[in-house]
Amino acid sequence: MAIAQRAGCALAVVVATLFSHAAVASSPPAVVSISPTTGPAAGGTTVVIAGGGFSTATAVRFGATNATSFVINSSEQITAVAPAGTGTVDVTVTSPSGTSSTSPVDRFTYVASAPTVTSISPATGPTTGGTTVTITGTGFTGATAVKFGATSATGFTVNSATSITVTSPAGTGTVDVTVTTAVGTSAASAADQFTYASPPTVTSVSPGSGPAAGGTSVAVTGTNLTGATAVKFGATSAASFTVNSATSITAISPAGSGTVDITVTTAVGTSAASAADRFSFAEAATQIALTSSQNPSSFGQPVTFTARVTASSGTPTGTVTFSDNGSPIGTATLASGTATFSIATLGIGSHSITASYAGNASFNASTSPVLAQSVGVPADSVKLRALQIDITKLVAQNSGQAISGAIDGAISEGFDEGGSFMTPSGSGMRFNFAADPDSGVAEADTRNRGAYAPDRNSGAAGRTGGNSRIDNAFAAIDQQMPAKAKSKATREARDWLFWIDIRGSGIDRWSSPTAPGVGTSGSSIYGNQLNALMGLTYRAAPNLLIGAVAGYETFNYTAQDISGKLTGDGWTAGTYLGWMISPTLRYDAAVTFSEIGYNGVAGTAQGNFNGDRWMFATGLTGSYKMSGVLIEPSARLYTLWEHENAYVDTLGTLQTARDFVTGRASAGAKLSYPLASTDGVAFAPYLGLYGDYYFSKDDAAALAVNGIPVNPTLVLEGWSARVTGGLNARMAGGTMLGLGAEYGGLGGTARIWTFSARARVPFN
Repeated sequence: MAIAQRAGCALAVVVATLFSHAAVASSPPAVVSISPTTGPAAGGTTVVIAGGGFSTATAVRFGATNATSFVINSSEQITAVAPAGTGTVDVTVTSPSGTSSTSPVDRFTYVASAPTVTSISPATGPTTGGTTVTITGTGFTGATAVKFGATSATGFTVNSATSITVTSPAGTGTVDVTVTTAVGTSAASAADQFTYASPPTVTSVSPGSGPAAGGTSVAVTGTNLTGATAVKFGATSAASFTVNSATSITAISPAGSGTVDITVTTAVGTSAASAADRFSFAEAATQIALTSSQNPSSFGQPVTFTARVTASSGTPTGTVTFSDNGSPIGTATLASGTATFSIATLGIGSHSITASYAGNASFNASTSPVLAQSVGVPADSVKLRALQIDITKLVAQNSGQAISGAIDGAISEGFDEGGSFMTPSGSGMRFNFAADPDSGVAEADTRNRGAYAPDRNSGAAGRTGGNSRIDNAFAAIDQQMPAKAKSKATREARDWLFWIDIRGSGIDRWSSPTAPGVGTSGSSIYGNQLNALMGLTYRAAPNLLIGAVAGYETFNYTAQDISGKLTGDGWTAGTYLGWMISPTLRYDAAVTFSEIGYNGVAGTAQGNFNGDRWMFATGLTGSYKMSGVLIEPSARLYTLWEHENAYVDTLGTLQTARDFVTGRASAGAKLSYPLASTDGVAFAPYLGLYGDYYFSKDDAAALAVNGIPVNPTLVLEGWSARVTGGLNARMAGGTMLGLGAEYGGLGGTARIWTFSARARVPFN
């Protein structure tokens, strides 16, 4: 059979040769045989192609795939390298004349080959399995099994014809990793070997402790340490390590804190933590020395605090926190173990300064001993406080006299159903819009005509005029002499009365004698104050009045000896009532609230603060006539409560809140006697004597801890007496003029003179 095949082929060649000479030059190439006719699917088989027309061949294909390479040996022979492929394909030759036609003689069959394993990674793993291994090779497409020795892998993934990812099963020793496909199983070789090994263990470390800064050389003893890839102290890698053998590693400790496990990691795994691998980082003990550049004597002086932090080993790093009485006031960074902090705002008083070091992995935290500092109160802050304590009570007392006197006058006018339009009082000017000028005008007219008007109270006829009331000139008892009842024919009852009262007071160089003939003590004070009030009175019943009052005050006082000035203003609102207990006895009461704003200056210290003031005033007033003399006894009381808010002055001193109570109780009488008069003028001199008790209670004494002096002698305190006197003159036309004077403080520590001039002008 073989002989017949060869003979046939030779005959075909001869015939082809004969035909080729006779063929037309443009005929395509022809393939009459190939050898060999089979090869592996991976390609690479050298195939000899016989035929004709090959001299101009441009391509050789195995099916649709070009040969890896080809060589034209002659016009009748080509040598080609088969590409990778599958199944049976026709081998064709292409030239400019065309492509050879296919026939059974040009068929090439690809034969599948068994897979091969060229490498595995990693090549080791624990005996418990679970290692992810990457297998590299050929012919992996359609793999049906991967084995580690005789044990199948727990799972694998064919990534491509050349790569598989597999998880190792449990095992021991060194085994071949093989891949099986439908074609066959890869042959074992040194390239596919996988070694099962136990993970490393650490049986001891020496030494077992070192400084927190690290740098300790530690000998780690154990098993399976060969190929170690990491040594860790807790979660921190060793600064460096050297594998001496399968049982020994030398590692340099990193910085750390506390007690940690030393673990070794190899390709097989990581050593398990145990008591045998423990290493302790020891923090160096620290201590702090705190000093200051000075102990500031007053607010605003800068002071620098220096904290020197030392340790039993090494130089501490980090930050230091400076605290005052436990509250942080600043931080500073350590430089060569030293931190400094400067401050110029330490408040007045005592301070306990400490420096705290938080520590770190290498050093213990620590706190310095307390460094006591004492910032003194500036002298001008002391003066500012003294100014506040001395003068605000003076302001309150003057306001109390003005407000209570204005309300007393309003109640008198309300029951009198008239009064004068404008009346100077002992400390100001009063406007009464309810005043009825008819009487004065009528009286003047009748007097000028020489006529008489009937006196309805007595039932007899008599000359009218010259018998109006005389106002009290002073704030303590601002009563008016009862006026003769007007004729009902000209008198109109008034239920609503609107009034305005303006009062001014002043002090000039007021100093307090310590004892008779022994000079003075306290600050020389002078200044002025204005209280403007207005109100509305309603007669609810013939013997009952109620009313509302509102007002404004402003003041300006100077304390010369302490270079101080206190100014301010405020508003007042309140209510009052009057009750005629009997025709000759009246009771009245009032309650007001004031909001005051103060501005104090003493030397270089300045501060603004507010005061809330309540006042209660009450009194009894009588009116009696004896032998032509009008007698007006009275007893009165006013009390003020004031709260002043805390504030910080411009020198940084905290001036704490303050409360005080002050007031005056008075009792006395005023006598007035009309004298004989000419046709045009009637005179009525008056004289009054009153006993006063000024009282005061102040919590400012509690401020002595700040060195603030309290000088209550600069306000009226204790018992004293007042004498008043003056002369009122009534003109024919109803105009009234009054001159008066008061000398107060008799028997007390201060003397106050008051002068007054008053007038009443009736008009329609």
